[in-house]
Amino acid sequence: MTPRLTFLAIALASATASANTVATDGAYATSDDDRPALRRVEGRIGWLVGGSDVGDADGFSMGLSLGVGYRIGDLTLRGTVDHYRTGDSNDEGGGSGMTTRRGRGTRVGGALRYSFANTGEQRGSGGLGADFWGEVGLGLEHVAWRQGGVLDRPSASLAVGYELDGQGERGKHGRRRHIGYFMAFRTFVAQGPEMDGPAVCGGPCSQATKPSRTDLSMFFELGLHWGR
Repeated sequence: MTPRLTFLAIALASATASANTVATDGAYATSDDDRPALRRVEGRIGWLVGGSDVGDADGFSMGLSLGVGYRIGDLTLRGTVDHYRTGDSNDEGGGSGMTTRRGRGTRVGGALRYSFANTGEQRGSGGLGADFWGEVGLGLEHVAWRQGGVLDRPSASLAVGYELDGQGERGKHGRRRHIGYFMAFRTFVAQGPEMDGPAVCGGPCSQATKPSRTDLSMFFELGLHWGR
């Protein structure tokens, strides 16, 4: 009897271990944590509307934005190109006899985007996703004035945005086509040219100062994104 009981005990232990191994392997196979990180290429085109700031020339501005990026998980590395109006507002310069300054700004740069919250990649035959993100970047801005002269300077960019993402079925390489729209608030930060003249008060103040050399161009951005 003792050898038989020993054999049965060994067989039962082996079967239990095998079942646990299969269950564990199955859990690993279906675990969301062990799925490969989302990888995709994306292109973007957007419309910019807001205000550009170049020294003491600031006013209403509109333009276009282009971008291409590669995403791994929650991080996206992007290359960007922006083209927009610069100069005084239409109501400036007319009363003083000074010609209103007009120009065009072109900015080329790179940016790193992080997804704070998203619905993730859909598992089925497609679906609709949402993404909330923040972005920081560096670039070079080139301003060409219509009356003559150019200004080249480095600038930083800060942005937050939200987007909807329509996803298609998986292709043979496991990727999905995606298309959607996005909305963002974007700021370009640069150092303006040094202004001549004494310190002044632009309004009621307790101490006169020279104008700030920090230029902030702020835009609302609306556009489309696509890729796979």
